[in-house]
Amino acid sequence: MSGGNCPETPRQKMIGMMYLFLTAMLALNVSGELLKAFQLVDKSIQQTISTVDSRNYQLEAKLNNALQVNEKKARGAKIKADSIKIMADSVYNHIQNLKMLMVHTVDGPEATIDNYKGIDNQDIAAQLMITENGGERSKLLKKIINSYRDLLISNVNKKDTFVWKPIEETLNTEPPHNEKGKGNVVHKSWESMMFEHLPLSASFALMSSIQSDIRTAQADVVNYLLTGIDEGSFKFTKIEPITKPISNIVIQGDKYEADIFLAARDEYQDPEILVNGKPVEVVDGRGKYIVDASRPGEYEYEAELKITAPNGLPKVYKIKDTYRVIKPNVVISPVKMNVFYESVDNPVKISVPGVPSSDLIVSISNCTKRKTGDLYIVRPNPGKAGLKSIVTVSAKINGKVRRIGSNEFRIKRVPDPVAMVAGKKDGKIRKNLLLAQRAVFAEMGEDFDFDLSFRVTGFTVSIIKGGYLQDERSSNNKFTKAQMDLIKSVGRGGRVFIENIRAVGPDKTPRKLNTITFIVD
Repeated sequence: MSGGNCPETPRQKMIGMMYLFLTAMLALNVSGELLKAFQLVDKSIQQTISTVDSRNYQLEAKLNNALQVNEKKARGAKIKADSIKIMADSVYNHIQNLKMLMVHTVDGPEATIDNYKGIDNQDIAAQLMITENGGERSKLLKKIINSYRDLLISNVNKKDTFVWKPIEETLNTEPPHNEKGKGNVVHKSWESMMFEHLPLSASFALMSSIQSDIRTAQADVVNYLLTGIDEGSFKFTKIEPITKPISNIVIQGDKYEADIFLAARDEYQDPEILVNGKPVEVVDGRGKYIVDASRPGEYEYEAELKITAPNGLPKVYKIKDTYRVIKPNVVISPVKMNVFYESVDNPVKISVPGVPSSDLIVSISNCTKRKTGDLYIVRPNPGKAGLKSIVTVSAKINGKVRRIGSNEFRIKRVPDPVAMVAGKKDGKIRKNLLLAQRAVFAEMGEDFDFDLSFRVTGFTVSIIKGGYLQDERSSNNKFTKAQMDLIKSVGRGGRVFIENIRAVGPDKTPRKLNTITFIVD
């Protein structure tokens, strides 16, 4: 807003010039005939207001027509325009009532705004607007003018200065200019410039000018809102029909469901859609095609979309699509074998044709599971060896959970490893090879596909010497010196027994392994 030392607007300059002109006339004691000229100015402004009112009526009619054509598109602009009109009428009528109050005060209740005698009265306007009640009427008038101005500007994009800037200037209630005296700066208030030391006809002309500005600003903003209804709308040179199925593969017994619509559609005009000659429901421009998938097979359908072109004639677009109905089927593939082993990570791959893995719901009895990539890692619960585990698979299809199938697995204890020395579990062995060994190892059989590790925790070496059995014990998997001395004492053809072999595996349960019998060669 302008004020202080800010540049004056054209309207402020006009008010200032009118004020100086009137002051000069009063100083010269100008005749009443000249004062009547201000009544003519007032009437001219009233004619301008009538012209602007006609423009406002036309804009309102255009908004109502836009509301009938595209209610969703025009509703927001119509609501804003209505609120502006209500407030514009309120401010306009408030000023009109102030005029009536001044006329009745100076000439009595029979006087009218168009016919009153006190056109040269310089006291009534100042008395009513500035002196009485501490200038309460002027303060209220400024407040409602400012509120109306703020409402108008709030409905205009700040970037569009060509619209809101003139409104800010014309509906400005700041002092129009400063008068400098000797030593001090005297600020002429807005109300003083409007009502003080002015004949009533001049105050009326200034008040009518504000009423004209109110109606003009109303027309400018409503026209701005009307123009903005189609702002940002896209124009396309090509329209294509589209089908968007939830899935082209449907489980038998479910439903095939697809959205059918036009690309680059008008959100305010829904097309009429027929599939295989029958109409389907249209929601937000999309036809909802839903059909029962009762029998397996591949199916084709044709959609026909009708829409009214800008020339008012119907335009038809056609499109075809296919989908496949399959029987419920689940693939549960044990990566190792059809057995779950205790204390072991058992990898299982589970899939349903046509269904993303993220939409699968898997439950496994007597086991825990975790998903790693495309695999499920299954571990039987402790103590479940000898029982069965059922893998059950359901899937989320078209928003519903459907049971697809199941598979049965046996739960087994991990088999005992085989005790070995020098890669042998029995048979002939050269003495020097046997003496070169440092430990006894527990290894899984070749037909066991899991990578497991067992640790030997103890074993006994026994030989028969002089008809007596002699043995030495080790508390780990390594041969002791005493055990090696026994082996050294065995001659060719003698037997060495490695027995009472104990080992532990992933389940921490002690296992008694096979006895190794070597014949020294």
